[in-house]
Amino acid sequence: MKLQDLASQAEDDSLTSFYISFSDLMVLLGVFFVMLLSMSKVDIGSFEKVKTSFSGSTKGTLIELASQLREVVEGVPGVPGVSVHMAEDGVRLDLDTGALFDTGSASVKEGALEPLTPLLETVKGTSYTIDVEGHTDDLPLYRFYKVDDEKVLETNWSLSGRRAASVVHFLLQSGFKQDRLRLVGYASTRPLKSIKDKRGDELQAIRAENRRVSLLIK
Repeated sequence: MKLQDLASQAEDDSLTSFYISFSDLMVLLGVFFVMLLSMSKVDIGSFEKVKTSFSGSTKGTLIELASQLREVVEGVPGVPGVSVHMAEDGVRLDLDTGALFDTGSASVKEGALEPLTPLLETVKGTSYTIDVEGHTDDLPLYRFYKVDDEKVLETNWSLSGRRAASVVHFLLQSGFKQDRLRLVGYASTRPLKSIKDKRGDELQAIRAENRRVSLLIK
């Protein structure tokens, strides 16, 4: 065999040995990482405790906020038709639209929202967001109103949205940042109480309750 052939064969044997050693190393590393993974485990119980503690803390703080807001409502004269209650999704401030708007109007009565300032100051000092929801009663509404000399069709959907927008505008003027606010109009799709089988004064009273602007603090 020629010397050149011997050198070439030796080189091939060396490369083969290298590839075998490298493959063995990769296998060993793979086994090592599998062992590490099998030895490590997530403590689900501890994770659930941490998650529950955060959730419970938030809910507890919201309950405290609701209590503070009730105290403000009881202690400040002239707060118009405001009710405070805890809901599954946060604290709700329900505002009676009869105290804020004329029938069929989305323009806030002059000075009607000013008595809410102490309530809003209490909320402003927190980091919670506010969904401002407009709600109407079930009576159909189809009429026109003017915008820049053009007639626009008004329905319960648009009226509920425009009333919510009026309250959002007041919140912005009161110093709330816009990224904390969200606006939505529900028309008559989310009544507080059902009018089924109701008549007369009871029916009118329920419809009045269902007409509201709700601030959901969460």
